[in-house]
Amino acid sequence: MKNKADLLVKGGLVATSRGLLRACIAIENGVIVSVCKEPTAPKADKILDVKEKIVMPGVIDAHAHIHDRKFTYREDFETGSKAASAGGVTTFIDMPLTSPVESKERILEKVKTGEKMSHVDFSLHAGMMNEKNMENIPEIVAEGVRSFKVFTCAPYCVPDETILDILERAKEHGSIVNFHAENDGIISRMLKIMESQGRVDPLAHHEARPNLAEQEAVTRVILLAKLVQEKIHISHLSTRQASESVWRAKNDGVKVTAETCPHYLFFTKGDVKRLGPYLKVNPPLRSNEDVVAMWTGLKKGAVDVVTSEHAPGTREEKEVGWSNIWGAWGGLPSVETMLPLLLSEGVNKQKLTLSDVCRVLCENPARIFGLYGRKGDIAPGFDADLVVVDLNLEKGVSAERLHYKVNWTPYEGSIFKGWPVTTIVRGKVVYDGESLVGESGYGKFIPMEVEPRHTFTRTP
Repeated sequence: MKNKADLLVKGGLVATSRGLLRACIAIENGVIVSVCKEPTAPKADKILDVKEKIVMPGVIDAHAHIHDRKFTYREDFETGSKAASAGGVTTFIDMPLTSPVESKERILEKVKTGEKMSHVDFSLHAGMMNEKNMENIPEIVAEGVRSFKVFTCAPYCVPDETILDILERAKEHGSIVNFHAENDGIISRMLKIMESQGRVDPLAHHEARPNLAEQEAVTRVILLAKLVQEKIHISHLSTRQASESVWRAKNDGVKVTAETCPHYLFFTKGDVKRLGPYLKVNPPLRSNEDVVAMWTGLKKGAVDVVTSEHAPGTREEKEVGWSNIWGAWGGLPSVETMLPLLLSEGVNKQKLTLSDVCRVLCENPARIFGLYGRKGDIAPGFDADLVVVDLNLEKGVSAERLHYKVNWTPYEGSIFKGWPVTTIVRGKVVYDGESLVGESGYGKFIPMEVEPRHTFTRTP
């Protein structure tokens, strides 16, 4: 252990997926150099006494639409990363929205923009992949991007034969294929039915994408992955049936992981009566039974990760949905409230433990997407990405207090108990509980590495 550190975080309980430990964290040059008891802690230039609060690894938001060059009026690397830092997110993986990220040139362009603007670290998913751009997989991997997004439905639907080709190529290059899995034919048929009935109300969107559409597509891509023996990841899982399909596949040895999102843990179709187009999202909201299944899936390991799927639209882009839901933008601002929701609805309501939260928000996303060893844990050699949380802090959610460019939140008026009060990225405080104190351009692109083993978290 070194005798001197730049920063010593002391006075709290350190939480990881392995449990709780009363310890100090010594940091030097942005890296954790020791996790130790206070009497053996090195001297430090600065000391942060967290006063009995919880210190957990910085959150990794593994699916967030932060910056699309066509939609920077909704969010961009600067505003999105500010909101992330206030929400305890120290690394996000930016997912393509509508502007493709499917070549070396697009990767380099996005990295350059992010490193000029972001307050926190970031990585990238590539997409949307199809038969025309899958030849680019080797050059994309060479730039540190090893996750490839594929759709099984409109607007980027890819046939099974092409999916198999993409799986093969990704496997050859130590990568993972990330699926938006809904059955295109079922959705198309349901949309025609809604049209024939003259349905333009907000609930029509949710009814047009039934549970069966997700269940079928998830089950199908699992079988395709089993055939090729390639790793796959299911984005934004929302149904109990699909969760069961993933769980069975894991126990059958298929290399599949899955994520769900805060809105599938909190809202149901019943909330659409109140919030209408503001809750339009794909996949749609489900029943209370599905919400319960998502919490259960997280606890037992059927669902590995929670991601924000932050995809804001403006108020104007949402409001049009009151008169015609098909014209409204589908997506929610979510990156800043993800950790508070997990602490409030999960830990404080005893659906999850702190260790569970560290597993689904920190360690698992790092392992799945090749960031572990640098991100996702509190251990010597890892980046000093930390979030101090106060489990007893109770606050009402208000768009005025959040940092989104669109200035609205579907959680407006909700009372959450448990909030981040300090966020540290590579040893530097970027949020102090009251103010954003980070800087544009501090965030760095973090390349994905080959993870030596694929982690399937299970509870016996």
